[in-house]
Order: sequence, then C-alpha cells, then structure tokens
Amino acid sequence: MLDFLLEQGLKLAKSINAKAVVVISDEEVAEKVVDGIMVLPAPKKYTTLLESAISSLETVDIDILFGREISEKLLLISQSKDYLSLMLYLRGTGLDRAVAVTCIDSLKGIVLLDFEKGKIQSALEECAERVEPRIIRALLSVSLSIAHKGREGKPIGTAFVVGDVEEVLKRSRQLIINPYKGHPESVRDVKDPANWESIREIAQLDGVFVVDEKGYIVSAGRYIEVQAKDVKIRHGLGGRHLACAAISRETNAIAIVVSQSGGDITIYKDGEELLQIPAAIL
Repeated sequence: MLDFLLEQGLKLAKSINAKAVVVISDEEVAEKVVDGIMVLPAPKKYTTLLESAISSLETVDIDILFGREISEKLLLISQSKDYLSLMLYLRGTGLDRAVAVTCIDSLKGIVLLDFEKGKIQSALEECAERVEPRIIRALLSVSLSIAHKGREGKPIGTAFVVGDVEEVLKRSRQLIINPYKGHPESVRDVKDPANWESIREIAQLDGVFVVDEKGYIVSAGRYIEVQAKDVKIRHGLGGRHLACAAISRETNAIAIVVSQSGGDITIYKDGEELLQIPAAIL
C-alpha cells in the first residue's frame, strides 16, 4: 500500500510542481530525490504520536469529546501542517506547497499541503525582516537538536538572541568567561552544522547565546539584565522566556528559547511570542 501511495503522491507532486513529498509511515522509507522531488520520511516519534492520537479518537465517547485528553489529541492532529511546514523549511525546501503521504494503521491517504498562509510562514517572514532566513533556519535546527537529545540523556534548556548585538550586550553581562572569545568566525558560525555539537555542549551552561546578524556567535553564558515589567508570556514559562521576551522588546533582536521542562521552542520578537513549536510535534 505504501508503494502505491508514494507513487501516486509523486505523480501529484509533479503535476502541481511541488518540491517535496513527506511520508508518514510505520515502514522504513529512505530519504531520496525522485525526478527532482524530495522524498522525506517524517521522524518515527511524530508518526507514533499521530497514530496514537487518531486511534484514540475511534473509541471516544461523544460525551467526553471535549475533555482535556481528547482536545490535546485533536490539537496534535491539527498541528500536522505546522510540523510539516517546519520540517520542509529546515531542509531548505520552499514553503509554497508539498504532498503528504500517510500510511499508518488508522489513516491512509494523500494530502496536498498549501503553506501560503500558514503560521510558520508568517512567523518566518516576520523574522526575515531583521535576520537572514538561513540564520533562523540554522538556529531552529540546532534548537530542535537540543530539544530532542538534550545532553547525555538529560533535558537542557537554552536561548539564542540574534541581531542588534551592540544593544543586546549593553543589556546583559557575562556569567562565565566567554567560551567564544578570540575564536575565528569559522568556529563561531551557527550556519555550519559542524559547530552544532559544541553549541549543544555549551548550552548546558547558564545564560544565553548572543549571535550577530551574520550568524556568528559573539558570546555564550550571557545573563540578560532588562526590565520585564508588563511583558506577558504564557502560563508555566519561566525566567529564561521572560528575559528573552523582554530583550526582544527593548532591542531589535529575535530570541529563540528551548524550554528545559518540556522541550518546546518559542520565538520572540518585539516583546511578543511570534511562534511556539510544541515538543509534541517535534
């Protein structure tokens, strides 16, 4: 069944000039390119979560449909488009449209995804007003890696404040000796995946990373010192989120925060939450 669905999905993608087919399946699918179309398997974690959410709805009593547990599962299903949009963005694939092929026990089919007016697209366009898209893409990729893997099996939280470096440095101080001081740009470039391992290592330390408009880390282990009065963040978030929301209000920087407790990723701009990526869909 999967082979048939994938074949039809590729035909649909070709007919509408889509650049990618995302495969959500229990079966193993290799990442490849077919006639110029990328075939991208969704991570097994996401496939398992989606299958669990859909299966649980098959036996739900209508009287408890709006209970908390079911509402959360419905939310997970509705977030599929956002997840796939993010996945394609991080791979450098255009966000206009893609085809999703789903082949799990509780759901089989082909869906055309149009990202033109999606939440991910809107948020990234806002970030691009101040920071190059490839820098945001790199920071989100390393943030996802931190959210997934933590360090040595333990969850860790961290934050990246990118852009308007001079003003950010005025409103922060070093908690530790800056581990990036004196290092060449090649070692400090967040756009280079070869540097992500060291970023994950340093992310265990307190403080935030400060990144300039070219994507080079200026400092790490930095403590933000700004007034957070009247800054509003979602219930349950802590001091790191509050400080990053505040620094994005006082400067033109964009802040990306990885939550230690839940693994969610949040982007702040102008003191407001621009995008929240729940750990459940990562």
